[in-house]
Amino acid sequence: MDLIKRLWKVALSTLLFLCVSQSIAEDSAETAAISERELEASLRSEVVESRARNYSASRGQPPTTEIGLVEAVRQAVGWHPSISETIGALNERQENVRAARAGYFPELGVNLIAGKDTESSRDGNGHAIQLYASQLIYDFGKVSSDVDLATARARRSQAAVLKSIDTVARDTARAGIEVQRYQARLKTSEEQIKALSGIASLVQMRSDKGASSRSDVLQAQTRIEAARATKQRVLGQLNRQRSILQNLMGTHSRVALAMNVPGPVTTACREDSPDFSSVPELLVAQSSYAEALAQVKNAKAKSWPTLSLDASVNNYLDPNYVDANSLNDHESSVFLNLSMPIYQGGRLSANRQSSAYALNSAEAAVDAARLSVVRDFRASQEEADGLIRSLSILEARKRTISEARDLYSKQYFSLGTRTLLDLLNAEQELYQARVEIEDTLHDLHRLQIDCLYSAGEMRAAFQLEGQQIQGLEVMP
Repeated sequence: MDLIKRLWKVALSTLLFLCVSQSIAEDSAETAAISERELEASLRSEVVESRARNYSASRGQPPTTEIGLVEAVRQAVGWHPSISETIGALNERQENVRAARAGYFPELGVNLIAGKDTESSRDGNGHAIQLYASQLIYDFGKVSSDVDLATARARRSQAAVLKSIDTVARDTARAGIEVQRYQARLKTSEEQIKALSGIASLVQMRSDKGASSRSDVLQAQTRIEAARATKQRVLGQLNRQRSILQNLMGTHSRVALAMNVPGPVTTACREDSPDFSSVPELLVAQSSYAEALAQVKNAKAKSWPTLSLDASVNNYLDPNYVDANSLNDHESSVFLNLSMPIYQGGRLSANRQSSAYALNSAEAAVDAARLSVVRDFRASQEEADGLIRSLSILEARKRTISEARDLYSKQYFSLGTRTLLDLLNAEQELYQARVEIEDTLHDLHRLQIDCLYSAGEMRAAFQLEGQQIQGLEVMP
């Protein structure tokens, strides 16, 4: 009986131990599963947070580096494809000049002749190799006019390269001025929010003491929210202008510009009689005139004869060719060749007439280009003078509004003779005055950029002369 009781105790103990062990194992497995799920969720959270940080770094964070306007322009002209296109066209034109000058040198060639010939009622098949040479002696200016024509086209391509460089530099400088405009406006918006927040905190203190009504607190808070909304709009415009500048510069990094402008920009519209001889638009027109003049000379030269010295050596390959007994296997000849067109359906006279019309058109184009650059410069100069005069007036207006704002603040907080609305309106008017000054200043800088472009001074102002731009050295 005791034995049976002991066996039951052992069995119950064993069963209890197994149940407890299974429960512990299930708890451990559940804990492990929960830990694994938590780890996976934690990893996913870290990935999401990392992506969010990267997104914020690329979108929301301010740029860490700051460059100047000159550096931005130099970076833009160093890669822009429109400049690469004109440089490629220039290289092509320069090779065409080499091809035209080749007309002064001897021409060597070889012919393989095969055919059937008859001589003294006898005929036969003939094959021969001919080596020939030809040297121009006199052509009444055909080759020289071809060289002049190719040279004029190459110079027009050079002017086109300068024009593309100036255009990219102008567009980049304009985009940079717009970035500076909205950077300044963003700073002004932040200053307005700070000023309104200071007023709101003082109004809240007065309200807590019973000196101001709840409506004053709400009114101040409304102005702060409006200022914050304005700041977001300004920030959106700033990001838009930055994207335009980044596109011109060929970079994906966010760009912040220093707020200064190069010295030559500020004095660009002050010259009374600038030298327009280096304006690319005028250089293109002058090169087109030189091209038309070369076409006139070429059309006249083609009506005259051409004298050349020709020589040839024939090596006959068939031993029984025609009269083999009387012909040598090698035959050579040297002779003067005078060739002249007599009738070609009126093509030569039509070419002369069309080239004369082209010359008249090119001459008028030079005058039109000169008038255009002078007009654009004078228009920008006159408008810039008006903005310079208005800046002093706007500065005086801002000082007056600032004094009135300070007076209203004292009268509201200390004397109680002014309402909060008067103070808030004065603060808003001061903000508008600052924005108007900033816009006027940056409009002036844009006009000064236009003056530089119209006078052909973009390369000098932005230190591009004497520099390698996409493998091409830009000379003054």
